[in-house]
Amino acid sequence: MICLDPDIVGTVEASDPHLRQERLQDIQEEANNKAVKKKKQKNKKRGRSKIQTQLRRKSRNVIDNATVKLREARDAEEKMKKEVLKSQDATEKAPENDAPAALRRFFK
Repeated sequence: MICLDPDIVGTVEASDPHLRQERLQDIQEEANNKAVKKKKQKNKKRGRSKIQTQLRRKSRNVIDNATVKLREARDAEEKMKKEVLKSQDATEKAPENDAPAALRRFFK
């Protein structure tokens, strides 16, 4: 028969401070080991130069005077196109001009 001591059943066991310190150090070491691991790039390409793709990716992020000038030129060109479209819309409001070629025959 198994008997339990009623004086021990409801009490909390006193832990050894040395053992508790060791457990905390183990937990901290595990957490540090998880944090040290860095994300590794996947090998998606086979038979091609990986260095070439890395250099190409880095060169895309570089902003120099040439790219700034190209962006400004593109923005200016878009503004000119919008102005031309607005001026055409103001002068020609006929629905037959806006309709696709297949539907223009119904407006005659």
